[in-house]
Amino acid sequence: MTIKVTLTEEEILSTPNDSELGELVRNKFWQARRDQEGPQYDDEHFGLTIGEDGLVTSVNRPDEYDTCVMCGKKTPYLRSTHIDLRFNYIQGMGQICVDESTCGK
Repeated sequence: MTIKVTLTEEEILSTPNDSELGELVRNKFWQARRDQEGPQYDDEHFGLTIGEDGLVTSVNRPDEYDTCVMCGKKTPYLRSTHIDLRFNYIQGMGQICVDESTCGK
């Protein structure tokens, strides 16, 4: 894998010392590598999009629906939905089916 990092003349001249210039190059390298590889997701993590200034510009969450901890059925709530906005969420336990009468257990 080859990654090319491009610096403008303005970036070089506006960077006060070699240490900060090296940091700028390293940050541009890691951003280019993240852009090339794309977001990495699994069940418990999410991706971040980081701007050239090193600040997070967006959070990329997989849109997965939470499941009932009792029966395992999908619920109408995304995993990213805050628990204060859910019905039948029990702290320390998890999400339960919205209608207990249709819960599989």
